[in-house]
Amino acid sequence: MSRRIIALIFLFSSFYSYGNYDFNANCRRAYSSILSLKFTEGKALLHREKLLNPQNDLPYYIENYVDFLTVFIGEEKATFEKLKPNKALRIERLESGDKNSPYYRYCLAEVYLQWAFVRIKFGEYLTAGYEINKAYRLLEKNHQQYPGFVPNDVSLGLLHTLIGTIPDNYQWVIKTLSFKGSVSQGTSELTRVLALSEKNPEYTYLKPEAMFFLSFINLNLQNDKSEALKLYRRFNTAENQKTYASNPLLIYSVASIAMRTGNNDEAIKILLSRPNDSAYYPFYYLEYLTGLAKLNRLEAGAGKHFLNFLLKFKGTNYIKSAYQKLAWSYLIAGDINSYKRNSNRALNYGNTLVDEDKSAEKEARSGEIPNIPLLKSRLLFDGGYYNKALDQLTENRKQMVTKKDALEYTYRQGRIFHEWGKTKQAIDCYEETLKNGKKDKWYFAANAALQLGLIYEKTGNRTKATEYYNQCLSLNPNEYSNSIHQKAKAGLSRLK
Repeated sequence: MSRRIIALIFLFSSFYSYGNYDFNANCRRAYSSILSLKFTEGKALLHREKLLNPQNDLPYYIENYVDFLTVFIGEEKATFEKLKPNKALRIERLESGDKNSPYYRYCLAEVYLQWAFVRIKFGEYLTAGYEINKAYRLLEKNHQQYPGFVPNDVSLGLLHTLIGTIPDNYQWVIKTLSFKGSVSQGTSELTRVLALSEKNPEYTYLKPEAMFFLSFINLNLQNDKSEALKLYRRFNTAENQKTYASNPLLIYSVASIAMRTGNNDEAIKILLSRPNDSAYYPFYYLEYLTGLAKLNRLEAGAGKHFLNFLLKFKGTNYIKSAYQKLAWSYLIAGDINSYKRNSNRALNYGNTLVDEDKSAEKEARSGEIPNIPLLKSRLLFDGGYYNKALDQLTENRKQMVTKKDALEYTYRQGRIFHEWGKTKQAIDCYEETLKNGKKDKWYFAANAALQLGLIYEKTGNRTKATEYYNQCLSLNPNEYSNSIHQKAKAGLSRLK
């Protein structure tokens, strides 16, 4: 029998054999390219791998990232509907794989989990719940059978963290499904993966995803500036700078953490130096973030970035917020008419799934023009320019004429003192804000309670921390309630 015939028989038979999992150099390069949003490059590598190794199942798992990131970042309903059938095809392929491999359940779980996250974007909550449950079961069973399989800990760490922040009114779901997890558990798992990725070349490819999830947890759940600073310094080692410099997802992470830790100027440098050519899938939210960072230092050119975002982005989240921030840029420049025109556009475009958009619509509906010194103080504070933020308050004290302005004045003083480490003054301001504002629907009292919980948690006073976290959860402001409550819930989870 000739070699050619033998080769053809082997190739033909491979299509009918159980798939295997070869995370070879080709797959690793494809994975890295796709996580960097270089989809065309990544798909070309996967196509080549399918031709060379048709029995390899990993390309089908990796290519799901393309669909996931395309829909999750782009937020276009038509694209979601177009790509949705791919999930069933990949599940069918992966279910025929080698059940004795640790990659078997892992790959299936990843596909289920990614589709669950994008379904949530489009309101398909029941199906998303089913897929999250399916992914959790697969990952937990895989962990039991292969406890040393490191990739498993990335998604399992994220799930354990999210489970630890489920609101009390949904705890029955967690108990019914026997989900277990906490913020500290998930953070520990992801931190371990990141450490291994930095030491062991075998796991280097996991670094971007571990870094991204840790930054997500830090920004949304931990609310601990000291931990954020540690993560920021970790991002900025020479080696990790190379990792994120060409990865828009990680640029989002490090810039967001820089903004949160008082490194707003550095955030602007990072965002302006990001790769922006046609090799990358467009991540227009980074344009919104650039505008936000520039607005935080009251820069006149901030508005053009919000305009670019609004012109190019075809999704629905942060549209209302972008119009609000564009309006603010006009307001602090003294152009009241342009403020009103753009603020009103927040009523007609976008949706209200995220807190920032809810706040923008509420402001537009109220018809109230923000107090300019308070707005400037808020923006400067968000950028870490604390001295300038306090100057805006003290120099314009007489302009705080309404109840809302007076309450916000005290609240913003508390936030500045808190960041400066002047804990006694911060506590006094927060307690006054909570006392005077807990019957109102503004977010100041709820966030003051959250901050008091964080202060007492940090000083080891678990009783007072629990008291203030619960007070926070008892308040229902009409702005930022989701994010404030989620952070309070995460605090209670840490205390447990």
